[in-house]
Amino acid sequence: MNFNKIRTVIVDDESRIRRGIEKLVLSCGEEWEIVGSFGDGIELIEAFEKEPFKFDVLLTDIRMPVVDGLALIKKMKEVTFFYPIVISGFDDFNYLRVALREGALDYLLKPIDREEFKKQLEVLKQKIKNQREEQEQVIVLQEKAKKLSYIKQVEKLDEAVKGFEFDISIMDWTSEFPQGFYTLMQITIDQPLSYSRTMAKEEWHTWILANENIINELLESSGMDFWKWRGEPSGYWVLLCSKENESEKVFKEEIQNFVCELQSNAQNILPFTNSVAISRSFRDLTYLQTIAKDVLALMQYRTAFGNNQILLQDIGEIFTPDSELRNAGELQQLIQRIIQALERMNEAELKKQISLFTDELHFLRSSSETEFFLQSLSIQLINYVIKCTPRINNDLLDLQDMVSLLRKSKNAEELRTEIESLVMAVYQNLSVMSKDKVHNQTTAAKEWILENLQENITIEKIAGQVYMNPTYFCEFFKNETGETVLDFVTRSRINKARELILTTNLKVYEISGQVGYTDTKYFSKLFKKYYGELPSKFKEKLKSQK
Repeated sequence: MNFNKIRTVIVDDESRIRRGIEKLVLSCGEEWEIVGSFGDGIELIEAFEKEPFKFDVLLTDIRMPVVDGLALIKKMKEVTFFYPIVISGFDDFNYLRVALREGALDYLLKPIDREEFKKQLEVLKQKIKNQREEQEQVIVLQEKAKKLSYIKQVEKLDEAVKGFEFDISIMDWTSEFPQGFYTLMQITIDQPLSYSRTMAKEEWHTWILANENIINELLESSGMDFWKWRGEPSGYWVLLCSKENESEKVFKEEIQNFVCELQSNAQNILPFTNSVAISRSFRDLTYLQTIAKDVLALMQYRTAFGNNQILLQDIGEIFTPDSELRNAGELQQLIQRIIQALERMNEAELKKQISLFTDELHFLRSSSETEFFLQSLSIQLINYVIKCTPRINNDLLDLQDMVSLLRKSKNAEELRTEIESLVMAVYQNLSVMSKDKVHNQTTAAKEWILENLQENITIEKIAGQVYMNPTYFCEFFKNETGETVLDFVTRSRINKARELILTTNLKVYEISGQVGYTDTKYFSKLFKKYYGELPSKFKEKLKSQK
């Protein structure tokens, strides 16, 4: 079927007349084609219900048994769009009035006048042509708008993962993204310097382009919403979003299938491999910066485990199909659980995970392997302490000698005791600091925000006040208060601005600065969203009421 043609359906209970109408339609030019010819309305309705099809024009007799032409037009208009023309052997004004009301373009009497019929179809052809052109223009505009929106979103995402400390209020653009589960991943070519130095410049660029094409094709065929942008010359960031109402489990399976296929295709086609670091799934894009830092940290494990890795933060596991390090996945998972127990300040869980970690160390075949995982635990503990304490305490960072515990310990039990002692010392120090300053983490976070509305407020800064991992803090805050950190900060700032308008003579730009907004226009837009008026209008209205 040629969809550039005008698709016509004919319904008439007299076969001779029906065939005659078919010939008349086809005689009007190559633009016309017959896509259906039926003896009555029931036949058309049943055929459409069985297998729906597109048509542009319906030519139907009015007087037919069971379902007449007018009832047929009404019924079919419930399920599809078309232009109806009614044909009848009765010059009946009432029928004509009803036909026009149902959207009929014309009312033709039998016997049909050929010249009049052709004129009517010519008018109809032009109408359909104009409509199609308008639809094409709308589609083009929609595609352009979608592309522009995508480009703007990618620019925002790129800024968010570059590590700048943005005030949380600037992250309000995240509301423009769809709802669902998100995962951030970094795809990086392994050993790019080595390959680029041994290849001609043009050859290297060709392979880089081939790698990007593989990534693009797999993303487009995955069915997931995605945003991709270059992170460095040899790597890409990809943000993936689940489909509407899709479960987290299914979403994770789709990601795993995508990454495995990506690595397989790269190995079969390219002279190099890719490693992929994948974040845990999350719903709130406002802490994308923290997620990006975690992904970058995760990618560092490639140095120890080699190339062609899939590094998963979500379950604390590292797939190492070619690695000689035994139980690598289990040990990294246990390190993640130790950190998570610290985040929750759960002493019993922390001791349990330390015990499981030291048990797993016994299965390693060499002291160098044990040293690697002790070093990994040490690094992650230091990263956690730095992230969660606004002022660095030297006692908390006394973790550099963890690797030396292996040489100092005489046996496995002694090593277990030393590791537990060192980690629990971190826990005790954090616990003391927490008790000194934070009797209630949610209350403390709110108090700090309210005291610092004028300052640059980031998720990391707030989380640091309550000694929590930024990602976990966001989830904790939402569960405790029912609103996101961004919503609370914005609401607090706008409420403070209202208070300043009511109690001071400060100008709008001065109030904007005092509640943490350097962009006065942006502040005014937010204020209007909350109180229905721009700050200047709001102030004028208050004055007029006095």
